[in-house]
Amino acid sequence: MSSTVNQQGIPPRRVRALGAELLRWYRAEARDLPWRHTRDPYAIWVSEVMLQQTRVEVVVNRWGSFLERFPDLGSLAGAPEAEVLAEWAGLGYYRRARSLHRAARELADRGVDELPGSSAELRLLPGFGAYTAGAVASIAFGERVPAVDGNVERVFARLLALAGDPARGTAKAEVRAWATGMLDRVNPAELNQALMELGATVSSPRSPRCGGCPWSARCRAHALGAVNDYPRRPVRKPTVDVLSFVAVVRDSSGRMLFRRRPEGGHNAGLWELPSTAFMVPDAVPDPVVELRALGLELDRDWEVHGALASVKHSITHHRISAVAHAVVDPVLEATDPLAWLDSVAAGKRGLTAATNRILERLPTLL
Repeated sequence: MSSTVNQQGIPPRRVRALGAELLRWYRAEARDLPWRHTRDPYAIWVSEVMLQQTRVEVVVNRWGSFLERFPDLGSLAGAPEAEVLAEWAGLGYYRRARSLHRAARELADRGVDELPGSSAELRLLPGFGAYTAGAVASIAFGERVPAVDGNVERVFARLLALAGDPARGTAKAEVRAWATGMLDRVNPAELNQALMELGATVSSPRSPRCGGCPWSARCRAHALGAVNDYPRRPVRKPTVDVLSFVAVVRDSSGRMLFRRRPEGGHNAGLWELPSTAFMVPDAVPDPVVELRALGLELDRDWEVHGALASVKHSITHHRISAVAHAVVDPVLEATDPLAWLDSVAAGKRGLTAATNRILERLPTLL
C-alpha cells in the first residue's frame, strides 16, 4: 500500500484521513436500506447478489419477499431451481439466481447450514467473485477486506484521475490498494458501504453531484474540470436494434403454450411464449413466414393471425422489439421443452422478462 500511495504523493495517514471524511459523510447521508438493519450473513448475501445490475428501488421491493419464501440457506438449497427462478422473476440476469441456488446446495451437500466467514472461503463457492466475497465478508463478518464494485472503481478513478481502466491492470490494483488502505483502524462494513454509497448517490456515472461530495476538494478529476471523463473505460459495443416474433397460442381451456429456453443461451432454463431468433429488421421480415418456420421447428403446423401486442426490452447490447401474434395450433399434445400452462403455473416456473411484459399486455387472454 505504501509504495502505491507514495507514487500518488499521499502518505498512508492521508488515506486514513480521507476515510474519516468519508465516514462522517456516510453517517449523515446514508440511505435507509432494509438490508442495513440485519447482521444475518445469508440475508446480506442475498441483498448483494440482487443489487448486482439491478436498481436499488427494485431490490428494496423484492428482497423481503425473497427472504419470506427462502428464509435461510436450507430452504433455498431444498427448493427446485424453477421455484427460485420464479421468485427471481423481474430482477433480471438469472445467472445470479442460479449461482445463489448452486452455492446454497453445495453448502447443504457439505452438511453446512451457514455461510463461511472469510472472503477466501466464500470465493470457493459458485457466484462469489472478489466483490461479492469482500462485501459479504466485511459487512456480515467484519473482515478487513475491500469490496470493489463499479461504484468504487468510479470513485477512485475520479479521485486519482486514473489514466487506465479501473477494472483492469495496474489501475485496478491501484484502486484495490487505496480501498484496502482506508480499512485501517475503521469498521470495514461501514467503510465499504460508504464507498459504494458515494459512488451510487453522488459520484454517479452521469451528472455527478460534486457539491455534495466529501472529497471534492481532494478530487483530481474535479480540479481538472473533467469529472465526466473518468473512469476511462474501453469503447462499448454499439447497441443493435433487433426484432423477434412471439407466438401466443391457446388451447380450448385457455391455457397457453410455453417453451423452456435451452441451456447455454440467454435466459437459459426460463420459460417463454415461443419466439423466433433475433433478426436485424433491415428487410422488414414477414411475421407469418417467420412464425410458421418457428412452428415447423417445434413440429407444429400452426396458423398465424394478427398482431396482438408489442414490447421492447434489452439484453446486453441488443435492443429488442418483440411482437406477439395470435396463433392457432391444432396439436393438443406438448412435450418438453413445450408445455400447456395457465398463467399461475407458468409464473411458478419462472418466465422471461419479455414474456411477463407481453402477458401484462394481454389480460383478456389470461
